[in-house]
Amino acid sequence: FFFGFAFPCNMAETFERLPEAAETGGWLVRDEEAVAAQRGVVWELIKQVGQNLTQGVSLTSVTLPITISEPRSYLEMVADGWCYAPIYLKQAAVEADPVERMKNVITFAIAGLSNTCVVKKPFNPIVGETMEGLFADGTQIFCEQVSHHPPVTNWQVLGPGEMFHFYGSGELCASFRANSVKGHQEGIHCIDFALDGGTIIYGLPEVWVRGVMWGDRIIEYDGLMTFHDPKNKIIAEVKINPEVGGWFSWKKKLPTDYIGGDIFKYTSDPSKDRSSVSKISGSWMGCVLFDDKRYWSIKDDCPKFELIPADDPLPSDSRYREDVSYLKAGDMEPATEWKAKLEDLQRAEAKIRKNYCQEKGINYVPV
Repeated sequence: FFFGFAFPCNMAETFERLPEAAETGGWLVRDEEAVAAQRGVVWELIKQVGQNLTQGVSLTSVTLPITISEPRSYLEMVADGWCYAPIYLKQAAVEADPVERMKNVITFAIAGLSNTCVVKKPFNPIVGETMEGLFADGTQIFCEQVSHHPPVTNWQVLGPGEMFHFYGSGELCASFRANSVKGHQEGIHCIDFALDGGTIIYGLPEVWVRGVMWGDRIIEYDGLMTFHDPKNKIIAEVKINPEVGGWFSWKKKLPTDYIGGDIFKYTSDPSKDRSSVSKISGSWMGCVLFDDKRYWSIKDDCPKFELIPADDPLPSDSRYREDVSYLKAGDMEPATEWKAKLEDLQRAEAKIRKNYCQEKGINYVPV
């Protein structure tokens, strides 16, 4: 791991960042009405649950009111971070140079982070809920909720002509940490490329929502992202919010959304026997550079692709959820009633599965 990683002093420059960027780093939420409503809910939960709520209690099992939700399922929201797939994954799929392919995959993953910053939470998916969609270039997207406790989402994304196959499984974790919420999607992201059968595997960083109860509401990503191409023996490490090192460590701290890292080639052990072939810098709020060359920048006309609902999806598709449909129409009362009905149904079905396993002597695994 990247303990003691120092941001190179000669690269501690000012990078372009989105207008939503906080001075200290991260995405500054400016919707004061939504923030105030959420804070009211948090204080009510503290009254009900007690101070333990702010001391690491998991939020994935806490029922939250519909008033602070946006009218879509998490299965729809998860595709927000893939908005640049039609650009960078398609480019990676035709790259014969494995280092250039790695650069495009890293750019795809980092550039998409800012598109995941939302003010309101989506609806928790129901076990068995699915989502089918696509991007305008023909990229197909399939998601399914395979577990409720813990919440686990599976997905696969197929590029045009199946030039790339992006798939994975993520367990969503979230908990309070004093005045912040710490979240993480645990699991691996795999991208297979039809051109040569290569694969790149990576994981996501932690996300922090600061100012949950008081102060500025800021969304920050933090930690190490590792990208690995085992076939070509290439590994990359990208540190978000790196330390400032060298003679310039006395200067003002860099914004927390800055990134730094390397792409390495190795011979046998990716953690030891390796040499850097490219330097990574930039900010997940504005640009990604390799050896000072910009691969993504908010200054460029780089389109973000939005999810398009697929024609004739399965009956289990997110768009058919009654609670989401009513909230989208602004009908709060039936939306709240349907949310409760679906949650009760999910609990009843879980009880049926548990009883069946007990009757048959099968080891019961909650989902």
